[in-house]
Amino acid sequence: MPEEFYIDTEDGSKKCRIITSLYSEKRKHHYLIYEYIDEPSENIFVSIYNPDSETDNELEDVLGEELEEVKVLLDDFVKDSDEDEI
Repeated sequence: MPEEFYIDTEDGSKKCRIITSLYSEKRKHHYLIYEYIDEPSENIFVSIYNPDSETDNELEDVLGEELEEVKVLLDDFVKDSDEDEI
């Protein structure tokens, strides 16, 4: 997946920047963490994606309990990144 991509939303097409991607061994899902470029905000978004897809990667929503698990993965990622900088 490129570093930037477009996603269709209810408000039209949005240009996005990938922050990082994560993988959950428990769920066997790849997650894409991204933000809108053309709309300044502190919000970040997460979607399930298949990096091995031969077509355009269709993003799937992450909901409920799975979203909470992704938050833990992201917190661990940030924590590991902070430790690497020390």
